[in-house]
Amino acid sequence: MKGFFERNQTLSLVLSMTAASLLTAAALAAVSGGGAAIPRLFTLAMLPRLLGALAMIGGGALATFLAMRLALVSANVAQTANGPAVAPDQLRLLRIVETPAIIRQGRTAQQALDDLDQMIGLAAVKSEINTLIARLQIEARRRAEGMKVTAVSQHMVFTGPPGVGKTVVARAIGDIYRGLGVLKRGHLVETEAKDLIAGYIGQTADKVDKVCQSALDGILFIDEAYSLVSDNASASFGMEAVNTLLKFMEDHRDRVIVIVAGYPGPMQKFLDSNPGLASRFSKTIDFPNYSPQELAHILDLMARSQGFALPQGYEGKIESWVEANSSAKNWGNARSVRNLIEKMREAQAVRLARDPHSSGIDELTPADLDAAIKATEAQVR
Repeated sequence: MKGFFERNQTLSLVLSMTAASLLTAAALAAVSGGGAAIPRLFTLAMLPRLLGALAMIGGGALATFLAMRLALVSANVAQTANGPAVAPDQLRLLRIVETPAIIRQGRTAQQALDDLDQMIGLAAVKSEINTLIARLQIEARRRAEGMKVTAVSQHMVFTGPPGVGKTVVARAIGDIYRGLGVLKRGHLVETEAKDLIAGYIGQTADKVDKVCQSALDGILFIDEAYSLVSDNASASFGMEAVNTLLKFMEDHRDRVIVIVAGYPGPMQKFLDSNPGLASRFSKTIDFPNYSPQELAHILDLMARSQGFALPQGYEGKIESWVEANSSAKNWGNARSVRNLIEKMREAQAVRLARDPHSSGIDELTPADLDAAIKATEAQVR
């Protein structure tokens, strides 16, 4: 069948355009809930199979074209079924249709969005992600319709303290951008300044280039990027790393997205250190500290995911613990909470070793929590 269409290109094109028109009309009918001319013969769940058939008839390029034309249809579905697709008060993440020719690995874009939606807090961050997705979908629609699309830098700055989800969000963006066809692989390569700087001039450029090459078609995430331009003896090596990074970003502007992360003040100093940095990193997303109530909720989710039940009334103790320690130099937000639950499990193990019948092995007691708080206080100060 495929060979027949390949030999009859004119017929293939006509059938493809007709199929594209019918699919678009059917999708819009499904969205509106009506469509008497196409009575319940089409649902959005059928899109992947129909797009695959269209790719066989008319080629993958036309299937991709149709997918881009339908990209905003999914947002309309979300609006019809669940209210506005982008609602600042609800922060409902957009529902998206993925391109049919992506490399399937890891999560789909929609799964990544669902995981982001389940994260505690981060309302402003989710709103920014909605904005990014909406912009990409509009650009895809304009491109598919032959309209002019002005290139916009995709590189980003994530500002905020440790343990607030910057790496998690960066990984989700990679999955989302792969689904939207912006990145071919969408994988995340994590690195730090110390991994980019070598001991001798000339070696740093090779080291940076090797890391950058590993991030091609995905995201390069540089944590504490301001360490590259710190005031110390290795500052010249750091600037060599920055210049090499900028050149790589320019040479591969369509194949890599760079996200630099760190505290707000030092990150601004980093951007000011080289005129080329500020122009390439035009998007900044700020990640605030978690509130005590949010961290108490995160602790509960962590415990449940590990098969443990927290003691009744744990919220008050956790919130007091957060308020007492959140200003410490080594405070790590969700990281500190993860450390706390590890200490709770250690305390439970010691307690059960002494008295196996004191409670169930899936229960964490107030005594376990008190012991964990005491053990972590010395670490965060």
